[in-house]
Amino acid sequence: MAREKHSVLRVVIVLTAILLLMAGGAVIHHQRPASGPVAPLTFSNPVSSNIASSPRPDSTNALAATKLPIDQALAVLASKPDRTRVQATLLGLRETLRALPADAASRQIRGFLSGTNDAITGQAFKVGPNGVLATAPTLRTFLLEELDHIDPAGAAACARQLLESMNSPDEWALALRSLARQQTDPEGRQLAAVKLQAMLTHEAWMRNPSVGFLEAFDVAVHLRDPAFIPTLTDLVRLQDNQAVAHAAYLALDRLTMSDPAATLAALQANPESMKGREVTRANYFARADVREEAQRILVENYLLQPALNPEELAKFAGLYPNANFMVSHNLLTKSDTPDHAWLAARDQAALQQVEAWLQDSRFERRQTQLREIQRRLRQFVQAGAAPGP
Repeated sequence: MAREKHSVLRVVIVLTAILLLMAGGAVIHHQRPASGPVAPLTFSNPVSSNIASSPRPDSTNALAATKLPIDQALAVLASKPDRTRVQATLLGLRETLRALPADAASRQIRGFLSGTNDAITGQAFKVGPNGVLATAPTLRTFLLEELDHIDPAGAAACARQLLESMNSPDEWALALRSLARQQTDPEGRQLAAVKLQAMLTHEAWMRNPSVGFLEAFDVAVHLRDPAFIPTLTDLVRLQDNQAVAHAAYLALDRLTMSDPAATLAALQANPESMKGREVTRANYFARADVREEAQRILVENYLLQPALNPEELAKFAGLYPNANFMVSHNLLTKSDTPDHAWLAARDQAALQQVEAWLQDSRFERRQTQLREIQRRLRQFVQAGAAPGP
């Protein structure tokens, strides 16, 4: 019964829709291990159509034998076919390109991408497992995905060219993924950081963000560069653009989890950066793990700030230690969640530290909040220590 009570208190899975962002995501409260792997999403369709050899007989959709496979697909998509034929066309193009020698396929794709021709597919920009684009909104984004699969180095080189002009946020998102993944040297990382900074502050793209624009925030998480924190905190505070504000919130949250000391130190050094979103800041500081000295000191300094308002303190007290985790498919990073043993050990360490703070005269003004945390953590720790039935 004690273990069941602990599960009720700490193991809750809440599925959420994330504002056009990270489709299929879920917030996990002390997540249980998944029952099996997630099946990858593909462009598969029961209708198999090789557009190079099986064109429609009508003159509108007839494909000239001299055209390259990509040009043939472009002609089909330009005719605004139905969804079934779009899927069959893309599948046929994929099969044709992957049947070619890699260097030949890469040359064809890069040659097409060096121009401006494009066609919409009617599909969403949807990221699947391992950062693979499951569906693509345009022929060009489809080809960027194929190039990344066929010739990763060529995709990174193509990315550098695409990033010279701001034509499409969805293409920039995929270009930044290829660049950040393949060119991990300091120069490559710096270029990715500079271009991402330009993207996240591009007014036209921010005003009406595409899904690709929102997905590109994961590049900041991948780079783990504290220089992005001022930009992200500015975006978190947006009042009239909830999609971008939420994407920035998630990126900051995942930066806090991947590099907690650096992220929390940056937030603490500039308290005005979260002005108006102080309650949100409490979520980030509640992620600190006091088993690491640097994080413990950061939390102590946070709690000792006299300017903390009651709402922020209440949020921290009700959440610490924060065990809510977002599970999603991302362009570059994986959403790893800790297991029950790790969470239980962190709860135990947090309880010991809270009880030490209660005996510390410096925290006299925080007795109410600390006792609330103590009461809750005692329940969790006792439930976890109770013998099974």
